[in-house]
Amino acid sequence: MASIEYRKRSSRVAVWVNGKRQYFPLGQVTKKVAERFANNIEQLIYERRCNVALSRNVANWLVDLDDIHYELLASLGFAESRNAPAIISNFIDAYISGRTDVTAARRAKLHNVKSRLLEHFGDVEITSITAGDADEYGRWLLTRLAPATAHKECQVVSQFFRHAFRKELIARNPFDGISVGQATNDDRRVFVDRDVFAKVLDACPDGQWRSVAALARYGGLRCASEIALLKWSDILWDEKRFVVTSPKTARYGKGSRTVPIFPRLQPFLDEAFEMAREGDKWVIPMLDGNTSKNIGTRFKKIIRRAGVEGWPKPFQNLRASLQTELEDAPQLATHVVCSWLENSPRVAQNHYLTVTEEHFQFAVSDDLLTGDKLGMQTPAGGRTAAHEKSRVVINARETSSFSDIVDVLENTLVAEEGLEPPTLGL
Repeated sequence: MASIEYRKRSSRVAVWVNGKRQYFPLGQVTKKVAERFANNIEQLIYERRCNVALSRNVANWLVDLDDIHYELLASLGFAESRNAPAIISNFIDAYISGRTDVTAARRAKLHNVKSRLLEHFGDVEITSITAGDADEYGRWLLTRLAPATAHKECQVVSQFFRHAFRKELIARNPFDGISVGQATNDDRRVFVDRDVFAKVLDACPDGQWRSVAALARYGGLRCASEIALLKWSDILWDEKRFVVTSPKTARYGKGSRTVPIFPRLQPFLDEAFEMAREGDKWVIPMLDGNTSKNIGTRFKKIIRRAGVEGWPKPFQNLRASLQTELEDAPQLATHVVCSWLENSPRVAQNHYLTVTEEHFQFAVSDDLLTGDKLGMQTPAGGRTAAHEKSRVVINARETSSFSDIVDVLENTLVAEEGLEPPTLGL
């Protein structure tokens, strides 16, 4: 435990480190400042010893700490020295530890990117990597990963080095502007139609698996993160909607969203409710709120057992298929659909929306001309009588007097266009 020693004109914080008492002189400060310093020192030592990510308060406190106290902590092994050369592994580890705004799964992915970076460059100083080295790294990634994955990893590495630039550890970001692969892979974007999905549902071993599949295909939930966290208290039966907890979007201030209980999803929720035991908290008990549980491998086996051709992304393609169907509904605007699935129109366009066989069939049918599918058909009787009025033209004789012409004008109905002929462009 950290303790505070108050003196007449100064104070200091004392902590036990490796069996020795270590002092941090604070000078003449208020009691509140001294207690805050002691609490942060104690929390920092605890988190470092437990090898867990630093809490946000401690990470922010370290950034603002003066050089004398910071270097003292660095000498004790609780922080990276500000004066030492920035080595890739140490720098990225410190960066990931400070990312308390992301989930543990996201931090694990950042560590994977770091591993590949070290595999290529070795554990060198970050100042030694040039823009040319970054280009070579991008080409090397393309030999190891799919183009879309390589593109994403280069973005993450650029994020690492952008942080180093903002901390003034490097003069420029060597990965700034690097373009590797492509952000999207259309070959992995597959629409799973309802007939194929029905066969998969039939191959599911029990009601829980049917519910998991239906929540992805007919509810648009991410799996397993959102499906695992769905509780019975989130189902608003009377309002025909349910609340989805979303760890992925929580750091953007969107930790939850409300989604309709679509008609095709209703029977599966009813089945799950009938199977639920008294006191059950989760809609899918086998997941037990575990958002990191891997059920993709088992679901791929279910797809093969159904005897249908598999698709690249087992659960995301189901979710994307629902968004494609909802976007086709003329009554639903894009911003409405995106709010239900919690993504942006740009992400939906690049990664979710798919051209289906139904789109092709509609394009070559008479519905495209009549607008039947879009509710744009013309009236059953064709153009109305008002639209079919013929223009009446009355010619006056060359020898007609002025009074004769006036008589014609007074007794003739003028067409909708008026007396003057229509002018092109107006």
